[in-house]
Amino acid sequence: MAGERDPWAAHRRRAGALRARYGFAAEVLRLYIAVAEVWAYTWERGETDAGKVLPRIVDATVASGPRFLAEAVREPGDMDEAISVWLAGGDLPPVQRYLVRTCLKPLPIPAAEPADERHCQHCGGPPQLSVRPPGGDPLVSERRRLVCARCSQTWDYSRTACPSCGESQGAQRTLYAEESGDRFPHLRIDACRSCRHYLIDVDLGRDRDAVPDVDELAAVPLDLYAADHGLTKITPNIMGF
Repeated sequence: MAGERDPWAAHRRRAGALRARYGFAAEVLRLYIAVAEVWAYTWERGETDAGKVLPRIVDATVASGPRFLAEAVREPGDMDEAISVWLAGGDLPPVQRYLVRTCLKPLPIPAAEPADERHCQHCGGPPQLSVRPPGGDPLVSERRRLVCARCSQTWDYSRTACPSCGESQGAQRTLYAEESGDRFPHLRIDACRSCRHYLIDVDLGRDRDAVPDVDELAAVPLDLYAADHGLTKITPNIMGF
């Protein structure tokens, strides 16, 4: 395992802490820690070939994932085609999407022209979640950072516009809070009444220890709450929620 220079060290620590805190997310976070070990190993070796990462991701999933997923990843199908589809913005079956995203996570993603400001300014990918930096004043700042589902880079985006459809009228947007708000005080569901899509927003001012993509994985009740209100996530997270 890499030392503190390992870019996935903080992710694994946070996943371990949240796994101990939230029993309902323990299985998901156990798998995440296992695949993050693969990412660290890949990063240490400087590998750039997804074909070399895939067998390790499969082994980690078989060892640490839920039974249905452990069985499904044994026959991944045409992964070269699946990677091309994902990078082109196409949809994939859940198991292939999981494998593509976990294989590509530690690898450089090629640059691509974004379709609009709602997409990553580096690779053109869709947003996974949004982040508000610590110290931000919601009455003053009108910007937030979106996090790319493909390459994990961030970019500025208006606080008053939907990251899915671009609707910018305040009356068309609303927020759904998780019923027991004390469980996730730094997270919220940022939803759009126009297109009925949402993403998880992470307020780093409320929890400076948060690692956004890890905390989003632990927020299973928020995703269930959103689904109960007829909302669809803009991009399912790396584990499919």
